[in-house]
Amino acid sequence: MAAYTAQAAAEGIFDLDPMEIFWRDLQPYLLSKGYKLRPKYAPGWTPPWVGTDIYPHLFEETIINPLPWVVDAQREEDGMIVAIKWAPAMAHTRNEVDVLQFVSTPDMLADPRNHCNPLLDSFPNPNDPNGVLIVTPWLFDFYSLPIFYVNELVDFMLQLFEGVAFLHEHRVAHRDCTHANVMQDVRSAFPRLQPHPLSMSYARDGTTLVDPLDRCVCHPPIRYYLIDFGISSRFDGDGPYRVTGTIGRDPTAPELSDTVPYDPFKLDVYMVGNFFLQRYVRKYSNLEFLRPLLLRMTRQIPERRPNMEQALRALQKAARRPRGVAYRWRLREREEPFPNALVRDICALFREAYFQATHEIL
Repeated sequence: MAAYTAQAAAEGIFDLDPMEIFWRDLQPYLLSKGYKLRPKYAPGWTPPWVGTDIYPHLFEETIINPLPWVVDAQREEDGMIVAIKWAPAMAHTRNEVDVLQFVSTPDMLADPRNHCNPLLDSFPNPNDPNGVLIVTPWLFDFYSLPIFYVNELVDFMLQLFEGVAFLHEHRVAHRDCTHANVMQDVRSAFPRLQPHPLSMSYARDGTTLVDPLDRCVCHPPIRYYLIDFGISSRFDGDGPYRVTGTIGRDPTAPELSDTVPYDPFKLDVYMVGNFFLQRYVRKYSNLEFLRPLLLRMTRQIPERRPNMEQALRALQKAARRPRGVAYRWRLREREEPFPNALVRDICALFREAYFQATHEIL
């Protein structure tokens, strides 16, 4: 192994990639701002496994960052893990700082309906004046910690609907509120050891295995956030509000156009509705109580869709329909082999037994 790693290092296999070099070159500057990157980004870093008989993937440094323009860091004043994002001056990032500053004022942050990942800091890039570095709390996606139960999904939906309605109340349209732009703060699911920012199976050291708590026992409850406000629009006055543009993660909205103006708030309604319709309702059989609302939200004619506040009220009403065990049951896949279904139902039954043993059932 030692000979192999030495040869691989000589061939450049373990060299930093271009984006890792981008962050390595910023490491001293970020440290001066109070943000410490992982050891891999320190100037002069060399792979610690080279010349040893230890398998490289046993080292934290081999964990790959899938987000080239975002890096995790530790805020030195309190140890908080944060995300530092490079937002170059481009069309898809032009409004990021303005909207983040607006939703991150003390008054806005004091409102519990605000589900925008707050701006902690921002500063210029000394190596490139055409953009800005943005600091926000580190969040996780839903591939790392999926949702497994009906009540968990309903809670997620209620929070996201509430967050988008809050933005609309303040004349902000997100315009890309779907998929990877919705994330979660999972710190309460790891009360003993916090997970590594890029690999939730491990602690921050990259080697110690960790397991999350079930969402139903997390205190405080897991909270969901909107991120990425680069193409968001903020308006003044009474409207009507219109935009153009086709940039975004969901290209299926029928009104998207680079030339014909459309209502960005009704676009948000479509995107939120389509996100849950495609990702959850069409995949799981016990979510049909949500389908009528989501179909209204994704109508082809924007004027026929509800606004986000109306959708939130409709969801609150729909969420009362499944009761008792059905509300707390696992999400059932439509195409699920019987052996898999049996095992998962048994696990769900034990979870329900635990719930009933620890809660007063009316």
